[in-house]
Amino acid sequence: MQLPRLTLALLLALAVCITAGGVLVARREVETRLERDRISHRALANSLQSEVRRLEELYQSHLERTGATLTQIWRDSNTPRQLAETLTGIQRVSWLYWRSASPETHLSIGFPPATPLPEPTLEKEHTGLPRPRVLLDAKMLFRDAAGESSGWIDEPGKPLLFYAQKLGTTVVLTLDRAAVRDAMTSRLRGWKDLQTMLTGPDVFRTETGDVLHTAGTLPATPPDVIMPIVSRFGSWQLASWDQREIRAAYHMPTLAGSMALGVLVALGGLSLSAQQRRAAKIAAQRVSFVNRVSHELRTPMTNILLNLDVIEENVPQAGAGRFSLIREEAGRLSRLIENVLTFSRKEEGRLKLQNAPCRPVEVVNRVLSQFEPALARRGISITRTHDGPQTEISLDADALSQITANLLSNVEKYAPEAPATLHTVQNDHDFILTVTDNGPGIAEPDAQRVFEPFERLDDRITAGVSGTGLGLSIARDLATRMGGTLVLRSATAGACFELKVPVEATHHE
Repeated sequence: MQLPRLTLALLLALAVCITAGGVLVARREVETRLERDRISHRALANSLQSEVRRLEELYQSHLERTGATLTQIWRDSNTPRQLAETLTGIQRVSWLYWRSASPETHLSIGFPPATPLPEPTLEKEHTGLPRPRVLLDAKMLFRDAAGESSGWIDEPGKPLLFYAQKLGTTVVLTLDRAAVRDAMTSRLRGWKDLQTMLTGPDVFRTETGDVLHTAGTLPATPPDVIMPIVSRFGSWQLASWDQREIRAAYHMPTLAGSMALGVLVALGGLSLSAQQRRAAKIAAQRVSFVNRVSHELRTPMTNILLNLDVIEENVPQAGAGRFSLIREEAGRLSRLIENVLTFSRKEEGRLKLQNAPCRPVEVVNRVLSQFEPALARRGISITRTHDGPQTEISLDADALSQITANLLSNVEKYAPEAPATLHTVQNDHDFILTVTDNGPGIAEPDAQRVFEPFERLDDRITAGVSGTGLGLSIARDLATRMGGTLVLRSATAGACFELKVPVEATHHE
């Protein structure tokens, strides 16, 4: 019953694996965004934007005062430089004139940049050495040449400029956006509302990604909401993330299909296991039936053989031939019953060998004497030879007798009208029995198949070749149980079977 249980266990395990695999394949993790209340974030963004606007206006007012002052003191280079250096971000001061013969003047502030700054100019044509320039509109700069004006010149692809004009003289300030932005960033970094209004996960950062303040653990994913704080010098971002809720969802067609397949496999396993149990039960019943029938036949067959021995001396000469035939057939039937019983015991796991002291040569000779009349009737002349001593050793004589009988029976069936040899060798290590015939032989592809149970290479029943196909299978099994081997050797003609069993010497006290 081990095979049905193993089959059921494997198929149930497969069903569980299919179902579990289907659950894993069908499972999906669905992420749901839980939007936060951002009233405080919007208020903070508005507050920051107002602060940026205030800083811009404050910076612009400083530029206006500085520019107006510089229109009056351009002739003294030290004073303009000192005045310009008091304001962050001024890189160059340029003086331009309305309808004046005075030349345009440019004063660089601080360290010169790696890339030369374009010079603001009203001249459409180059004078002197070629240099980078920014051509300005004189009508815009001097629209109120008799009074005062100021403003921004912020055009794409050009430096940021601020001009202040007074009475026909215009001072143009070239500004460094990054420097002004950094100054504003330093002011915003310590903004008091950042500590109280950001609960997380939130971040306040520059447009380049420099973090000014964080709250909570920032996810690696992009923010859900970005509130920009913008100025002409740069921008900042108030970024915020929503909470995420992850829940499991299942693709129902995949889940249903895998579960249905798992149930089908489980039901198939139950059905197959039940069929195997029934088949095993039927096989056991058949073996038991054959075993009982063989036992029932064995007792009367033993009695028949015993009575044949008793009446043999009183058989008339005229009936001696028929009597001999009866004895041969009774012996054949007895061997058949013995083979069936041996096979049944093996299938039921009850076949055991018992070693006892015996002379193997005498056992073989006794079996051969029983076969000689039948072999002679089939026209088979058998030559018996032996090498080595004929001492007593320990082995199962019944098993050796049954192996020898099955090999001689094979010669009788398949090698008629041909000579055969039975050769034995006994030495200190092995007892070897070799039976060779000159029959049709066995093809090499069939060399192993002949030892399979119920396997017959020639089913010539109508030609007088009969048998169950158990003889050679039982002979090899017995040889293996004796610790030896039974093999089919290659021969020039016919078949050659060789039995080799180890010798265990007996000791008499």
